[in-house]
This record gives sequence, structure tokens and C-alpha cells, in this order.
Amino acid sequence: NDVEPGTSFEDLPDDWTCPVCGAAKEDFELLEE
Repeated sequence: NDVEPGTSFEDLPDDWTCPVCGAAKEDFELLEE
């Protein structure tokens, strides 16, 4: 995906997709610890 290691999730391009499952960036949710 041409993303450098250490790139924060917020800095990923809007059209980024997960290389493992193919989910779009908009499909992810922030979870509280």
C-alpha cells in the first residue's frame, strides 16, 4: 500500500484499504482502551 511504517492512521489516504481484509479506512472505528 506504499505506506511508510509508523504512519498514523489519521494520516493514511482516504482511499486506503486494509491489506489483510480489504476493509476501507471509513469502516474502522476508534476503540477506547
